[in-house]
Amino acid sequence: MRVCESPARDALRLVAWYPLRFLVERLPPRLGFAVLRLLGRLHAAASRGRRGRALAAVSRLRPDLPGPTRRKQALAAFETHYANQLSIFVFPRITPDNFAQVLEIEGREHLDAALAAGRGAVLPIGHFGPTQLPLTVLGLVGYPMLQIGYLNEAGLSFIGRHVAVRLRRRYEGRIPARIVPPGPGTRQALAHLRAGGVVMTTLDDAPGQPRFGRHATFAFPGGALCAPLGPARLALSSGAALCPAFLVPGKTAPYRLRLEAPLAPPPGADKDAAALALSTELLARYAAVVRDDPGWWHLLEAHGAPGVPNISNVSNVP
Repeated sequence: MRVCESPARDALRLVAWYPLRFLVERLPPRLGFAVLRLLGRLHAAASRGRRGRALAAVSRLRPDLPGPTRRKQALAAFETHYANQLSIFVFPRITPDNFAQVLEIEGREHLDAALAAGRGAVLPIGHFGPTQLPLTVLGLVGYPMLQIGYLNEAGLSFIGRHVAVRLRRRYEGRIPARIVPPGPGTRQALAHLRAGGVVMTTLDDAPGQPRFGRHATFAFPGGALCAPLGPARLALSSGAALCPAFLVPGKTAPYRLRLEAPLAPPPGADKDAAALALSTELLARYAAVVRDDPGWWHLLEAHGAPGVPNISNVSNVP
């Protein structure tokens, strides 16, 4: 995504990272996320053009949805943008005792079984909803977490680099997980898995993110999607369990992390063929999640919406 820096964008950054940050980080976690989603709704109300592009993008992904549902998903694109970009303000208030206010965890037994067997686990998760929330909560409840993540500073203004990125690094340093870059961090991720740890990595590339590692093209809502083979290759190389992980709407909390049983590679396949087969299965399951709630998908932007200003211009790759 090409980002146009401007004084207005810098002013928005200053508002977000100073008065708004101080407010949100003092609220209970559930209320903090509610405030961030409210900002998205206010932005949608004030941006008829961008709201229209969001609706058009949802319609391209899900032309079968009735009109009211498409409008609801278009609004969700704005809510998701703010909840994802600024969720880091909420994280300091989340604890092992109150995380259920914002995140339900389903299928935890699959992760526990993999770790009990000494295998380690790879959790591939998409750019869908507030992507670092599962990383934060799993780390808080005691799982040895490592994230392969990427901070994109290309083209940022002075305030973008010295306010948004500098402060984000500080807040990410408080997440109970180690964050390593793609590429050089792969060896650290392999060692972490072989020691019985958990690695959270990406199912798809963030908008504007450079591609790292091998990719393939998969069928997906709205057209073919080029996605990384890295999660499957990481699991195959380390012997770790490959457990699909999806962030979806919750029942008693705003969000739910759904952990599924590990995928088994096809018998007799070499590493390349096995990685492709596993990735095809992962992307098919992810496609179903995106079809259910297209407004939560960050790559909706690639379909012409929502055009929401990226307050931090930071791509986090969980």
